[in-house]
Amino acid sequence: MRKQHNQPFSTLTWGPVLLCLLIVISSPCSAQNQTTLRRIEFVGLKKMTVPQAIKASGLKVGDPFSPAIADAAADKLMQSGLFKKLGYRVRTADNDATIIFDVEEASRNLPVVFENFVWFSEEEMARTIRLDVPFFDGTAPEAGTTTDKIAAALQRLLGQKQINGRVEHMPYTNMATGRQEILFTVEGVKIPVCSVHFPGANAISEAELIKASQPLLKMNYSRKDAGTFAEHALFPLYRHIGYLRAQFKQPTATVEEGRCPGGVAFTIPVDEGLVYSWGSADWTGNQAVLNEDLNEALGMKPGELADGLKIDKGLMEVRKAFGHRGYISAGVKESSEFDDASRRVSYRFTINEGQRYFMGNVIVNGLPEAEVERLRAKWTLGSNAVFDESYLDEFRVKGLREFMTGLIQRTGARAKVEVEMRPTASKQIVDVIISFK
Repeated sequence: MRKQHNQPFSTLTWGPVLLCLLIVISSPCSAQNQTTLRRIEFVGLKKMTVPQAIKASGLKVGDPFSPAIADAAADKLMQSGLFKKLGYRVRTADNDATIIFDVEEASRNLPVVFENFVWFSEEEMARTIRLDVPFFDGTAPEAGTTTDKIAAALQRLLGQKQINGRVEHMPYTNMATGRQEILFTVEGVKIPVCSVHFPGANAISEAELIKASQPLLKMNYSRKDAGTFAEHALFPLYRHIGYLRAQFKQPTATVEEGRCPGGVAFTIPVDEGLVYSWGSADWTGNQAVLNEDLNEALGMKPGELADGLKIDKGLMEVRKAFGHRGYISAGVKESSEFDDASRRVSYRFTINEGQRYFMGNVIVNGLPEAEVERLRAKWTLGSNAVFDESYLDEFRVKGLREFMTGLIQRTGARAKVEVEMRPTASKQIVDVIISFK
């Protein structure tokens, strides 16, 4: 007897049971021949263990067994979101039954992150969740009822502490790691950040990091926001002094007592790593610009401090070198090699120059025709010339500024000006649009 979950569950026909049902109800057969579940098997498990899957099904060896019970267990397993496909078979011998589930697990479970549950330890929350979700291992399926059960368990925990918040959950992409997570958050409760600490800080003093972290002290506690803040606001401070591999660890918070009611002390450990000097740059894929010119644009010299911000600025100059020659869509892909013994870092840059663009038309919007002609006269890059992206920057600074000064003198009008490039890949041209508003 087989059952596929993607079909409606129907009453199963079992020989021994059906025979018993055909006998007069008053016969003792109905009590004596009751079928008992003796064995539960799963075929196809890869991530879950058999005991975890059995707990998720709600079945127990030794309990009475029937087609309705089998259907209910299969339905419960599918609703959990743990399985993509599921079918089952039942074997009976005398009054004993074995149910075998053939399963294909869901493609992935996502890590569960507790965003701001500062009143409980991770272990305490996990124990509470396992009362409702016995197979909980720190992850949960993307779909199904499991996340709702986790939220209900956490809500019950809040009630026990008399915390008047509500638990919400949503999928979330961690910007620091790029991984997908399921984020559980307590809403409706203020959790001010009273203090922030950076154990492990040395190359940059903790006092400097605290000063740079003042925005954190003006917001409610959020573990994800703190991690994002550290990556975007604090890590550049280390890159600027050559600590290119500094890492901020997972933030933690403890409830403050006394001087900061309801608030938390925030701790963000930092592993500074080593300070690096510049080794060399290796360029591949470039045809329009020589390696020597790219090195000059980058501006890094062997042996100098590997200032990450200077490297970023140099890469902007590298892109300008291509834009100056009409390769306005050139891309640079970088990878780094660290030599900890010499404390040097070398970079490999792969260039995708793209196609070369030429000058199209200058299109002016929002001005009388006479003023349009005056403005066009100041644009000297000829039609069909190689498009020079740096010329556009020079025009903004000089030609357009001179025109605006004259426009005010002639008409007294002050206008907002927007300048944009409009490339057409099929024609390899760039039109320049100047709009006055």
